[in-house]
Amino acid sequence: MKKEADDKKIIAVIQSRMGSKRLPRKALLWILGKTLVEWAVYRLSFAQKIDGVILATADTPENDELAEFAAKIGLLCYRGSERDLISRLLGAAEKFGVDAIVRITGDCPLVDPAIVDKLVGVYRKSEGALDFVTNAYPPTYPDGMDVEIISKQGLQKLDRDVKDSLHREWITTTFMENPDKYKIQSVKNDSDLSGLRLTVDYEEDFRLVEAIFKELHQEGKIFGLADILRLFERKPELLALNKNRIDTTIVNNIRSGAFHELKNNPVRDSGRK
Repeated sequence: MKKEADDKKIIAVIQSRMGSKRLPRKALLWILGKTLVEWAVYRLSFAQKIDGVILATADTPENDELAEFAAKIGLLCYRGSERDLISRLLGAAEKFGVDAIVRITGDCPLVDPAIVDKLVGVYRKSEGALDFVTNAYPPTYPDGMDVEIISKQGLQKLDRDVKDSLHREWITTTFMENPDKYKIQSVKNDSDLSGLRLTVDYEEDFRLVEAIFKELHQEGKIFGLADILRLFERKPELLALNKNRIDTTIVNNIRSGAFHELKNNPVRDSGRK
């Protein structure tokens, strides 16, 4: 990581907590001697256009272990509301005095620093005019390679505008549902790879991601999306590991069956990061 020539301070924020219902304690699951959180930090360390990486976790007792682990590995941490992610991420932005955050969810240990740099470059080129830069609206990158940049002013607008608890938890859906109200830039992949699942929500996902790291990781180096695609060409059987978990629900360009189900269901208990 190194400071870009302009004066905009941008940090990556890994949004994670221990209470995932689908794969409990996944943030601290181990692959090749590193936890999933550490893998996200390691891979983000290769990004050239950000100024640092922090963890943003919940301030509930069950997340003490995660905060303590972050301190152990030298990862700065902000703790805030468990469900109000607008509040949590805005608090992190204010605490660390940044102009924008790169939001990386804790279920994305395969985050590609080249994709991060591509989106940060778009944001920096706008000279801070954009509220939201994303490669997931519409989704054309694999699930698990999603990158979202939210400016501090964008977080402040959300904090002012969003009252509904579901949308305060699923933080970026307000941008996507109201593109006329916010300054948004979408970054699309050359080909639609949205059907690939590289996120970690279930045990099957973990087994696939573990297999990818074991095949491709070399310490001190980084592999990216292109390397993963070549691996799948050589070993297509890997794709069968989590095939049954692929989320094909896309409504209004928003990819998340869980969000749309919760939006239409008065009982809201999503188990978000």
